[in-house]
Amino acid sequence: MHAATGRAHGAKLIILLGALLAAGQAPAQANAGEVLGDVNARGALRVGSTGDYKPFSYRSGKDFIGLDVELAGELARAMGVKLVIVPTTWPTLMSDFNAGKFDIAMSGVSVTAERQKQALFSVSYLRDGKTPITRCGNEARFQTLAQINQPEVRLIVNPGGTNERFARTYAPRAQLTVYPDNVTIFGQIVAGAADLMMTDAIETRLQQRLHPELCAVHPEAPFDSAEKAILLPRDAAFKAYVDQWLEQRMANGGVRASLDRWLDFPWNLEPLRQAIDQRLLLAPAVARAKWNVQAPIEDLPREAQVIAAAVRQGRALGLPDAWVEAVFKAQIEASKTVQRELYAQWQAQHAGHFDDAPDLANTIRPELDRITAQLLRGMADNQAALNGKAQTMRPLDAAALSPAAAAQALAPFPH
Repeated sequence: MHAATGRAHGAKLIILLGALLAAGQAPAQANAGEVLGDVNARGALRVGSTGDYKPFSYRSGKDFIGLDVELAGELARAMGVKLVIVPTTWPTLMSDFNAGKFDIAMSGVSVTAERQKQALFSVSYLRDGKTPITRCGNEARFQTLAQINQPEVRLIVNPGGTNERFARTYAPRAQLTVYPDNVTIFGQIVAGAADLMMTDAIETRLQQRLHPELCAVHPEAPFDSAEKAILLPRDAAFKAYVDQWLEQRMANGGVRASLDRWLDFPWNLEPLRQAIDQRLLLAPAVARAKWNVQAPIEDLPREAQVIAAAVRQGRALGLPDAWVEAVFKAQIEASKTVQRELYAQWQAQHAGHFDDAPDLANTIRPELDRITAQLLRGMADNQAALNGKAQTMRPLDAAALSPAAAAQALAPFPH
């Protein structure tokens, strides 16, 4: 190869490598207004959310609930489009964002320098900071970072986010466990598998209410300070739109009111609500299975067996017999109402055999048994809260409850 040609080839290679490196270091920049146009054309705002960070984002079955989910819905409505929640995780948040899986992220996301290198942020809607949460009685042991940064201290965090980064930076000598599930991680502290967790002060306040065995350590004076904001693409026009919308929501007190409501939300009732929903959602499958063999909707002997079995299981969990009986009668009546409506519709349509109907004995009933156990466990775990929510649910009064009243007493706050 000629020397000049070789030098030119080398120069082109260097330029190419430089371009590739630059592409790997920063995401593509959106043209001004491009995101707004894309969202409007799609008719949907895609919002990435982790579903594991109360009160901001929590995945309840297939649904997401929480402050940021509520705000995302309001933003989508303001834009005249529907909301689509895209599940993501803290370790994959930025890679999913840069891959274009969602337009924005709302999940109690903290503003960090690392994230700012790759994206924009809205104006912040909350200031927070890291602080410990530990078993009550241990607060004095973990007042300072010097106390926490000790070899004998067992520190636990969820992976991939600011909690892990803070722990590794300020407590490198502690025994660090990176626990994969941010929903059940607090149970590890309750069980004694870890001494404390470092997380945002707002989460410690919430979790100490959900877990009376745990106490937040000086949440009013966290170790650092960080802003919560909406993660946005590099589109100035889109950022200006979101900022204006969010500033209006903060100015009229809407964000503060929503935050207070989600802080007071009965989060411990969510597993119970899910079980109630899941049981009722099986009603169409039950109806199809019965329709195929032209079985009657009502089967009083079978219903009595189901209720008796639930009462026995509930008794083992310390639940009053009459309470369990009232709740399951309400559940069965609700299911039969759905089935009757479907039967009437199919009769009017002269519907034939359903090829997709599951087997009642071998598929549906085992699933009902699983949900029954979950429902009873949820009732037992929340007996005090349920008694407080529905005063007529006291054991002595439970026998007087109608099935409808029992179902209403078990219904969690609307969302």
